[in-house]
Amino acid sequence: SLWLVTLAKDEPFTFVDHALRHGDSLVGLDVEQIRSFHWKPGAQMERARDVIDTALHEALDARQGILGLAAKDDTREKERLLWDANDALQDVRLIADLVVGAFFAADKDKAREAERVRRRDLVVNWLESREAPPAELLAMQAALRERVPACHWWVEFPEVFYGERADPLDGDRVNRVAWMDAFVGNPPFMGKNGITESGGPGYVEWFLANYKGSHGNADLSAYFFRRVFDLLGSNGSAGLIATNTIAEGDTRATGLQHMAVNGSHIYDAIPSMAWPGVAGVSVSVVHFAKGEVGHDIGFSRLDGKRVATINSRLRPGNERPDAASLAINRDAWFMGSKIYGDGFFLTPEERLSLLESDQRNASRIFPLIGGEEVNTEPTLAFHRYVLSFGQEPLAFAEQWPELMAIVRQRVKPERDKARESTADGAHRKKYWWQFAQPRPELSEAIASLPRCIVNSQVSKHLVFAFQPTDRVFAHTLYVYPIAACSGLGVLQSRVHEAWVELHSSSMRTDTRYSGSECFETFPFPEADPRAVIPALEDVGERLYTARAAYMVDTQQGLTQTYNQLKDPRCQEPRVVALRRLHEEMDRAVLAAYGWDELVVPPYGTPGTDAETLAVARFEDEVIDRLFALNAQRAAEEKAASAAAGATAGGKAKGAKRGKKADAEGGKGGSGQGELGIG
Repeated sequence: SLWLVTLAKDEPFTFVDHALRHGDSLVGLDVEQIRSFHWKPGAQMERARDVIDTALHEALDARQGILGLAAKDDTREKERLLWDANDALQDVRLIADLVVGAFFAADKDKAREAERVRRRDLVVNWLESREAPPAELLAMQAALRERVPACHWWVEFPEVFYGERADPLDGDRVNRVAWMDAFVGNPPFMGKNGITESGGPGYVEWFLANYKGSHGNADLSAYFFRRVFDLLGSNGSAGLIATNTIAEGDTRATGLQHMAVNGSHIYDAIPSMAWPGVAGVSVSVVHFAKGEVGHDIGFSRLDGKRVATINSRLRPGNERPDAASLAINRDAWFMGSKIYGDGFFLTPEERLSLLESDQRNASRIFPLIGGEEVNTEPTLAFHRYVLSFGQEPLAFAEQWPELMAIVRQRVKPERDKARESTADGAHRKKYWWQFAQPRPELSEAIASLPRCIVNSQVSKHLVFAFQPTDRVFAHTLYVYPIAACSGLGVLQSRVHEAWVELHSSSMRTDTRYSGSECFETFPFPEADPRAVIPALEDVGERLYTARAAYMVDTQQGLTQTYNQLKDPRCQEPRVVALRRLHEEMDRAVLAAYGWDELVVPPYGTPGTDAETLAVARFEDEVIDRLFALNAQRAAEEKAASAAAGATAGGKAKGAKRGKKADAEGGKGGSGQGELGIG
C-alpha cells in the first residue's frame, strides 16, 4: 500500500515517517495503564498523569500539524514537527517501558508486583526532581527494548486515539472510542513452543495477563486478532490472514470466539486455502467488523457463497456455546503410553533371542502398536515389541537381568540428561526403567476385554478399528475400552464425523483428533458409550468384516481404503458395496438417536454443487441436534450429581444427628439413636 502511494508516477513522494513505527505490536500499554503505572489499570499516579497528558497534547499538536501539511511538499517542516512530537513523548515512552519491563523482569506475580512498586517509587522521585531521567531508569528501558521492543499504540499515534477525534464510522460523532478505523495484515503463525522460544520467558504470560480469556496453547496469530479487535475501538473492520487453525481449539477460544461473544461480526471468510506462494501451508482469511460497520453489512460470505451468518468456527450459523464435557464419557477414552526412550523397543529378532535365552523374559516383552500401523497395515498388525516393567519398583525389574541390561545401556544414559527442573523430567530421570507415562488406568480399563477400539491421533480420514488388548498402545493412539460393534459403528458414522470436523484441529491437511474435544463431549445414542444396541451390532459387524476382508485382499491399509471410498471416480464393485454399508450404518445410527427422518447423503466426496449442499445440510442438522443433546445430557448429569450430593449430605447430617442422639440419649436407650440415624 505504501509503495502504491509513494511511488505513483503522477503523485509527489509522500512523507510517511510519522506513520511508520517499529515495535512489538502485541506488547504495550494504553494511556490508562501508563497513568496507573500498571499493566492492570487502577489508581493513577497524579504526578505522572500531569507529565503524560502534557506530553501527549504537545505530540498531538505536532502530529496534527504534519497531517495539515499532507497536501504540501514541505518535507523539512514535517520532519521538524515529527522531531518535536518524538521529543515530547520520550518521557512517556520511558514510563511505559518501565512498567512493561517490571513484568518481564520476574517470572512470578508476587515478584513482578514488587519490582513494579520499586520502579514506581523511582519514577516518582525522578518526576519530583524535575531533572533528566537518571541513568538507572534509562538502563532499565534499554534492557527491555533489547528483549521486547514494546509498542504503545496510544503513545505512537496520539492523533488517532485522543478522545476528541470525530468518528467517521459513526456519523462523525465524538464518541471517545474512535480509534483505528481498519486493519489489514498477515500476522505470523507460531505454536506455543515457538512463541516461548522466540519471545523468551514471560512472553506467553504477558498475553495471559493482558488478553482476557486467552489460552497459553493458542497460536500467535490469535493474539494479533485480539489486538486488532481491541484497537478498533467501537467501530471498524479488519481483514487478516491466519493459520488455518484459527477457528479450532484454544486458538479459536482465544481469538475468534472471544471476539464473537464481545461484538465482532465475521462478514467474509475463507476457512482454508493453500498459500499461493512457495510455502506449503494452508491459511484462513477472515474479515470482521465491529459496531456500526458490522450493522451496515447486510450479509455474510463464506468461501465466496452468501450465508446468513458466520460463527467463530468459520461455519455458517449463529455462535453456539461450547459443548459440555460429559462425565460418563470421561472414563471411556485414554491416550496410549508415552514411552520416551527408543531403547525400550525390540525387533522380532531381538525378542526371539531373548526368549531363547530365558523364557521368563516373555512376561515383560509386549507387542507395540501406534497410529502409523493402524492407518497403513492391511491386517492392522504390529511390527515391534517393547520392554515394559509397568510402574513396578527397580527391585522388581531387576528380576529380569538381561532386560535390565538393555534398559541400562539404551535408556538410562538419555534419561540421565532429563531436566530435573520440570516434574516430567525429574520423573523420567528418577524412574529411568519405566515409561515416561505408562497409563496404568488404561491397562486397568481394558484388562477384562478381549478387544478395544483405537484410532490414530492424526490421520487423513477419521477411521476406527479394533485391537486385541494384550499389547502396549503408543501415545499416537487413542484407546477406548469398548468391545461392542455398536460403539465402533457410532464412532465410524458420519454423525460422529460431523462432530469431529467441528471440534478437531488440523495438521496440514490431516485431522488431529482430540479425545477431550471430540469424544468426551460427544453424546452417544445411549448415554453410556459402551451400551450395546442390537441393530448397530449387526450392521457394524457386517461393515467391519467386509472392510477387513477388502483390506487383506487388496493389501491396503485404512488410509488407502478410504481414499478409494471417498473418491467418486472409483466404481469398483466392492468399494461401492462398502459405501452402501456405510450409508446403511449411518441410517442405523440415526435411528438409534430417533432421527430416522434425516436423509443420509451418498457416501464419499461430493462431486456436484447439489451433493455438496446436501452434505452441508445433513451435517448442519446433525450438529444442531448433537449440541441440543449434549446440553440435555450435561443438564441431566448436573441434576443427578446435585441429587447425589444432597443425598450424601442428608446421610451425613443424619449420622451426625444420630451420634448426637446417642450421646444425649445414653440414659434413655438406643431408640433415639436409631431414629436419628434413620
